[in-house]
Amino acid sequence: MLVGALAVTRTCGSRNQEISKDEAIAIATEHADFEPCDETGCVVIRAVNQGIPVRLVWIVGLAEDIGPDGKPTRFQNFLIDAETGETTRR
Repeated sequence: MLVGALAVTRTCGSRNQEISKDEAIAIATEHADFEPCDETGCVVIRAVNQGIPVRLVWIVGLAEDIGPDGKPTRFQNFLIDAETGETTRR
């Protein structure tokens, strides 16, 4: 029964993506306390399904700079609803 419920949530969940990848990055950048750098790894984005019913969200990670060790020196993460653009800082 649980497997059936999971299948229903996967197939019947909302898939209406109004916010594009580039728009999600722009929204996150507007909410950040800094401008992300241009280096590889300063902007990381991923689309994932979340919740029941399933809803598509963008997870956007922004880094101000990448240190010599390859790790971000300062970063912020945002969760952006792909339908509404509602943003949560993580």
